[in-house]
Amino acid sequence: MENDKRLVLIVMLTVLVSGCATVRPQDNYSQASAMIRARTGSDDVYDPSSESEVIQKVNKLLEGGLTAEEAVSVALLNNKAFQSQFQEIGVSRAELVQSGLLTNPTLMLSARFPEGGGRSNLAFGLAQDLMEIWQLPVHKRIARDQLEQAVMTVVHSAVDLAAQVKIAYCQLCVVQENEKVVAENVALLKRSADLAESRFNAGESTILDLNLVRSDVLQGMINLESARRDAKVNAAALEHLLGLAADQAEVNLVDTLPSSAEPIPDDQALIELAWKTRLDVRVASLDMDTAAREIQRQRRAALPGVSLGIEAERTEMRAPRSLKPPASEFDFTNPSQALQDYALQQFEAHRDRELEKSQNIDLLLGPSLELTLPVFDQNRAQIAKARFQFAQKQKDYEELLLEVVEEVRRAAATVRASQELLRVSLQEAVPLAGKNVDTAQRMYEAGEETVLTLLLAQQNLNEQRQASITVAGDYAVALADLEKAVGGTLAGLPDQPPPQGASSDNAKGAAR
Repeated sequence: MENDKRLVLIVMLTVLVSGCATVRPQDNYSQASAMIRARTGSDDVYDPSSESEVIQKVNKLLEGGLTAEEAVSVALLNNKAFQSQFQEIGVSRAELVQSGLLTNPTLMLSARFPEGGGRSNLAFGLAQDLMEIWQLPVHKRIARDQLEQAVMTVVHSAVDLAAQVKIAYCQLCVVQENEKVVAENVALLKRSADLAESRFNAGESTILDLNLVRSDVLQGMINLESARRDAKVNAAALEHLLGLAADQAEVNLVDTLPSSAEPIPDDQALIELAWKTRLDVRVASLDMDTAAREIQRQRRAALPGVSLGIEAERTEMRAPRSLKPPASEFDFTNPSQALQDYALQQFEAHRDRELEKSQNIDLLLGPSLELTLPVFDQNRAQIAKARFQFAQKQKDYEELLLEVVEEVRRAAATVRASQELLRVSLQEAVPLAGKNVDTAQRMYEAGEETVLTLLLAQQNLNEQRQASITVAGDYAVALADLEKAVGGTLAGLPDQPPPQGASSDNAKGAAR
């Protein structure tokens, strides 16, 4: 009876522990949000636990137009693909909780019924795999690393999304500014056409001059329609990144293209910053640690399974002897004696039955052990596979470091070149083209130059203004690419030690 009580207590404790396992990823959501704010400079970041506040925050940001930073905030709140990826943190948190749980114990029940009647044979057993306890710490460390990887991956995706939004914002600025320049050029061409028509009516120019100006006006109007089309296409692309529906307000940009450039640090400083802050580098380091722990897990799996439990059996019993004597033995000539004999027989049968029952064993109870012998499969192949995978992750990590260097250098070179082009375009090329138009117009009005000179000067001014817009947009895009390459904004990034995945204790142990 005491053993039965202990068994029931074990079962109840097992059920209680399993029922207490809950998944609460809110702390991990908060961790990811804090890291995203530090790397993007955005105060508003999506959090699955506050889904109901997203629409209100987005509508508030859209009021009065969007700056580039506000556009990043809207995307980090409302981009559906990013929201979907955020759920991976919850998935990894659930896997971490699951990694700390033992599998449910195995309960065995059986019943055997004896031929000819009697008490049936009943047996039951309760067993639990002990090897899981041996494997549990490694499983939890692997799951914890995977959760950290999920958080880092989401933050890295946020940095990428911020760069995409800034690039799309700049591209929309470019096409909108280009639309304005083309519209101004059309207005300038129409004034030139009016001047050419006045001179033609006065007999001071030919119909060819007038038609040339009119042709340029028509071409300018065609270019204006193309610019308007490009503006709508780029606006749709930006709205998609921001997660805006068709019935929401159109994006109204507030920021303009940069008119000046700030110097950036040298390549070595940028590379060191990228190694410290880029989270895909950290994820690759965690991949190595996970691969190293997988080697440990496969080594511990060399002994496949050990189950310890308790088994009990209630043995069968023959059917008890009948208490009735045969009817032929009853003596009807002497009923009194017959009844005495019958009572005596009943007493003896009852006594014999009790004696028989006292000699039977009612219950067999004891521990059980089940062991899988590693005779043919000692898990050596899986251990070797895990080692190869670790070596593969190590090479992937080293290759990623080289890619980071290349990306940073390319982005930095593009930024510096765009800075110089922006200076030349805004400070020299555009002012010179404007002076040429003024000079050509005065000389054409005075009859000193043909209309071709004026048209060429106007065309050159239009090209220089469009080139300056393109250069400014290229500089803004290059700056966004550089921020993406270093892992976030160039200022205010948290100072973290460079990843040491290749030299971690687990990695060293796996390499040996």
